[in-house]
Formats: sequence, C-alpha cells, structure tokens
Amino acid sequence: MRTSARKNIILLAFAIFFMLIFILPNLWMLFGSFKDQNAMFSLPPIWIPDFTYLKNFTIMLSQSYLYLINSLIVTIGSTIVTLIFSLPTAFGLTFFIFRGQNFLADWILSTRMLPPVAAAVPLFILFKYLNLLDSLFALIIVYTAFNIPFAVWVSASFFRRIPLDLIEASRIEGASWLDIFLKIAVPLSKGGIATVAIFVFIFSWNELLIALFFTVSDARTFPIFISAQVSQAQIIWGNVAAATVIQSIPPILLTIFLQKNIVSGLTLGAVKN
Repeated sequence: MRTSARKNIILLAFAIFFMLIFILPNLWMLFGSFKDQNAMFSLPPIWIPDFTYLKNFTIMLSQSYLYLINSLIVTIGSTIVTLIFSLPTAFGLTFFIFRGQNFLADWILSTRMLPPVAAAVPLFILFKYLNLLDSLFALIIVYTAFNIPFAVWVSASFFRRIPLDLIEASRIEGASWLDIFLKIAVPLSKGGIATVAIFVFIFSWNELLIALFFTVSDARTFPIFISAQVSQAQIIWGNVAAATVIQSIPPILLTIFLQKNIVSGLTLGAVKN
C-alpha cells in the first residue's frame, strides 16, 4: 500500500471518529424523544425506538407553544434589527476614512467581550424603571445590543473584499453612498450577510441567561421552558429530548434555506483573481 493511500485512510478514520463524536449524542437525543420513561432506562437499551410514539412531542408542543412563539418573535426581531444597525456601521467603518476610525472599531469589538451577566443588574434596573421587564421588546433590545459587535466585525470583513475600484468608479459616476451600499455592497456581500444572520439567529434562539433574568411569565422563551423540565423531584428525559429536538428545528431549517449563501460567504475571497 502506498504511503499516500495509507495516509488518506488514516485521515478518513480520524474524520469518521470525530464525526461520530458529534453525531451520536444528537442521534441519542433524537431516538430518546420517541421513548417513554421506561424505555429510556431499559436494560438492555432499546437502540431503535418506536417512531410512531409521539406522546413526548404532543405534550411538549401543547405546553410550550407560547414559549415557542415568544422565542420566534424575539429571535427574528433581534436578527432583523441587528442587521439594520450593523450593516451600515460595518460599511462606514470599511469605506469611510475619519479620525478615530480604528479606535471606534476596536471599541465596538470590546463591547462584545463584556459578559452578559456583568450588564444584567444595570439593565434590570433600567428596564424596571422603564416598565419593560417581562416584555419581548426588552429581550429584543438586549439581544440586539450584544449581537451588534459580532455582526459589525464579521460584516466588515466581507465588505473589505469588495474591490475598492468598483466603489471609486461608482462614486465617479455620481452614485451616492446610499446607492453604493444598497445596490453594490449588500448584493455582493449577500453570502456574508447570510452567514451573519444565521449566527445572530442561533445566538438569540439559544440564549438562556438574559431571558431567565429579565422575564417572569409573559415573555419567557423556549430555552427557559426546556430548563424547567429538569427538577429535583424528577426528570422526564423523553420530554427533555423532544423539547430539545423542537429547539433544534428552526436553526436547521434556516441553515438549509441559506446554505448556498452561507457557503459562498465562507468561501468569498478564498481564491484571488
């Protein structure tokens, strides 16, 4: 056997091994969502469950549809608002030259380094004063504030890959900066924008700490509902697995929907003409 072939086999074995490390827990979660409590702890284990057993999903959906709606509203709202604020900011930091440009860019990035829990108490006092506690609007504000630094820096990295000659030619032809942003920068960076959108969506969709801190009942999100399934008295693992599967569906669907744009965004600039 040639050395190159042996090397490829070893690399393939390592790839399969690490792939199984990531896939098997997810498969176990998926299979567990179709099992009752007895089947979860049966010996020997039931490897292939009865996929017609949907009681866990019906229970979770009947109890959590309001939490799901709250999560969707907050996540979609914060994603849209984040893009609205971060894309023009990234465009300005990329193509405008002004005093303190680098300082402003570094300051925006530094706000991302602030742990959310460090801002929880002052934000709690502020929202209590404004009567915004336990509201979806408050969660959208907080998620947007914490996601904007990430979105600005990633978006700016994609805007930098737009040929500067194209921007200068557009300015010579009389195009305004707004026209350049909407008609040139955004269309050419749609892959990068899709990548930013999916990450912001996932960050907001999976967030637990802030939602737990600022909500009581009306604005509680789906991650809080999942955490509430674990109690000191009993943990119904089938329900937890079903809720986790439900939690995973929106990001998976969004990733599939934006797959082409995400791939083009991640590979943008990989090959230099």
